[in-house]
Amino acid sequence: MSAVARPIGVTIVGILIVIGGIGLILSGIINLFNDEVRLSVSIVVLILMLVIGLIYLAVAKGIFDGNNFARLLVGVITVINLLVGAYHAIFVSVLRWSGVVQMIIAMVILGLLFSRRATEFFTRR
Repeated sequence: MSAVARPIGVTIVGILIVIGGIGLILSGIINLFNDEVRLSVSIVVLILMLVIGLIYLAVAKGIFDGNNFARLLVGVITVINLLVGAYHAIFVSVLRWSGVVQMIIAMVILGLLFSRRATEFFTRR
């Protein structure tokens, strides 16, 4: 069986996950040295940001490599984001438009990760 090339949509999702992971790591590191932030946010929270950022990077590697577990993990988290966005759009008037945007982004990510070509890539074994 020949190798299935990674679809561009999967690459885009992987890049977005890498950007999110790097953002969490940088934010955690920078805020660990910010006295004002440390007074209002627990050091445990800042360390969790670093750990979650590293998990993002590991999941992104899985997405790039075609690991189906990584795809399912991102899918579950994205469905949760979709539901949170729907809640905001319906019940929280000050977050209505951000909830709509959150839902649109979640649907695009799900579409990219579970398209026919992406499914072929993730299940090529």
